[in-house]
Amino acid sequence: MTALTDAQREFVAIGAAIGAGCQPCTQYHVRAALKAGLSREEILRSLDEAEAVRRQGGVAVANVGRTMLGLGQEEAQVDAQPSDGRQALVYIGAAAGCNSGGLLARYLEGAGGLGLSAEELAEAVQVAQTVKEKGAMGFFAKDVERALGKLTPTPAAAGGSASCCGPGCG
Repeated sequence: MTALTDAQREFVAIGAAIGAGCQPCTQYHVRAALKAGLSREEILRSLDEAEAVRRQGGVAVANVGRTMLGLGQEEAQVDAQPSDGRQALVYIGAAAGCNSGGLLARYLEGAGGLGLSAEELAEAVQVAQTVKEKGAMGFFAKDVERALGKLTPTPAAAGGSASCCGPGCG
């Protein structure tokens, strides 16, 4: 038995698909959300929110580099905390999808006050990890394989003269 409803799982999955930048995952989960009874408006709002969280995650990562360079930090445009359970599930999915552990921790901490149980939150994280790892990375690997298969070997690659591209290159 699961703690989340099908609709709740799709809010997380849409967030994770957008957070991971996975087009096929997004297509799949938008269709699944419609089948689960979510309205077009709920889905669109979730897509927009997940996109905003993904941008915020990118800004947070870039801010690490800015700090290391002694520069000021940028601010992202997204609510500091979700205002309801649906939004919290989208935010959790998107934060997990874009590898922002700091955002994920913040959203998990705030989600308890929005009526989500520890079991529901644990399942939400699991759904997000599944979408990100099995879905997005699987599609990514197939896309890379397909793209590399279309390339023709360059004379250097075919002839065997290698160039050094970094440390440890022989």
